[in-house]
Amino acid sequence: MDKQTIQSILQDALEEQIPSAEIDLWRAVEQGLVAGTAKQQGVNMNTTQPRRIPRAAFALIIMAILLALTFITPQGRAFAQSILRFFIRSSSDSISVPTAEPYRWITTTPGAPLPTSTPRPAEAAFAAECGDFSNPTCSVEQIRGMVNFPVKELGKIPEGFYLAGATGGPDSVILTYYYEEQNGSITITIERWTGAPSSQSDLVGSSAEVEKVQVGSIEGEYFKGVFAYEDGSDTATWDPDFGNETLRWVDGDVSYTILYFYPPIPMGKEGMVALAETMTTEVVEKLPTPTPGPFDMAWDPRDMYNLGIPEAEEKAGFTLLLPTRLPDIFILIGAHYEEENNTVWVYYQLDPNRSGDTSNGLVLREQSATNPEDSALGDIIIGDYNTLPEGNPENLMVVPADARLETVQIGDNTGKYIEGVWSGTDCCGWQWDPMPCMKTLRWWANGRAFELTYTGTELQKEDLLSIAASIQ
Repeated sequence: MDKQTIQSILQDALEEQIPSAEIDLWRAVEQGLVAGTAKQQGVNMNTTQPRRIPRAAFALIIMAILLALTFITPQGRAFAQSILRFFIRSSSDSISVPTAEPYRWITTTPGAPLPTSTPRPAEAAFAAECGDFSNPTCSVEQIRGMVNFPVKELGKIPEGFYLAGATGGPDSVILTYYYEEQNGSITITIERWTGAPSSQSDLVGSSAEVEKVQVGSIEGEYFKGVFAYEDGSDTATWDPDFGNETLRWVDGDVSYTILYFYPPIPMGKEGMVALAETMTTEVVEKLPTPTPGPFDMAWDPRDMYNLGIPEAEEKAGFTLLLPTRLPDIFILIGAHYEEENNTVWVYYQLDPNRSGDTSNGLVLREQSATNPEDSALGDIIIGDYNTLPEGNPENLMVVPADARLETVQIGDNTGKYIEGVWSGTDCCGWQWDPMPCMKTLRWWANGRAFELTYTGTELQKEDLLSIAASIQ
């Protein structure tokens, strides 16, 4: 390939990727050449030396050629995609996350209320007026009157979604839309754009496929995935299949970030862009917020555990043996009496002021039993859940042969420990799921059969054994 052919290819590539009619790059180069030439002619007017291209102009030409070549090759296009404007690419697909605040063990008086911690401060500055991020209550019109930057909302809300509310603070607000079945959401964060993404909150994995998109005439960036981690872990790993999509663009000096968690179904890049292009400050017709049904409402443990310890003891006819040592992350809710097998349930809930999570807790079940053989509550056996009698009146607990059932020591007594739960299926009845967040400990001691269950990740097997050993 001769010199002229190479020059033609470079010129054609440059013209295709960087049209000279649309930008001033070549004009600047030409002006630099003319200026440099004129200056040199002025100095060497009577000489016959060849004219030299000024070094700065020559460097500019080379840079333009390299830039054009970079972006017309597949490798170059991939490199261009890695240059992010609105997010920061992590050096790996794993990042460290803050470890949970360690809990303390406290001595308790059996049956007495446990001390509660100081309520956690609200995360949203407008929480007093608009609720916290977990329960936004303001309308879009209200939130617009509380900030001094434009707040757009979805002009066309996807079918099945409704606006739950808005909240935030002077520099950033969030609009939250829920899917009618409460298993999907769209959150839109609207905030002043500082000119650069945050190294704390805008990281994407090193393998994340971040795509450039056009929201109308404005450039945006779209990707699927999130850094995900389990409670108690100190590392989060990039998961491109987590079930979420993100799109961000900047309009003027305000950034808009749409985060979509599905179901019902993925929107895809085109769907997210189409959603973003409906954003408006005009009045939008919205579906009314649905009235929650009995199964949609948050479970209140006080509805079930509505007895004080003395009331439960009176109904059961025996004095309860209770923990004297517990982690400080729990509060005592109350007791429940099950008349069918004369069993008392005592519920310790995670302190919502400490964790913000009210769904996990510790349950102690207790039944009077003179001998270990007198109650099935104190034992775990190998078997099939599908064969248990309806209602399981005898408190039997069975696990499959391949479950990791352990024999453990609790003081002078032995017990059995298992992690997992039976889950219903559409095709095959109940099947065992070895979930580590479902922990069960059963044993017999001092004329009582006990079961201690914990749902969550804060406590480990050793913690349950310690609680069990403190019961008296």
